[in-house]
Amino acid sequence: MAFTGKCSIDSAGINSQDNRVHFYLKADDGSFDWTPFLAKQEHNREILALALAALTSSSKVVIQTEFTTPWAEVWWFDLSK
Repeated sequence: MAFTGKCSIDSAGINSQDNRVHFYLKADDGSFDWTPFLAKQEHNREILALALAALTSSSKVVIQTEFTTPWAEVWWFDLSK
């Protein structure tokens, strides 16, 4: 199920084995609850920077992903109020 919407972010980091950025999100509309996601590989650095900015400023994020299952790739990620 594709998803585009606003989320709360709980944590973000990098997997030491494959250098993939991962983060835990909760959809504002209830579509998923504290689910782990991965950044699309070619956007790793940018998504990590935005995730850390969201965490330090207590902001929400807006994402687009094809699936909402654990460890699905997020291909669009931005800060939100």
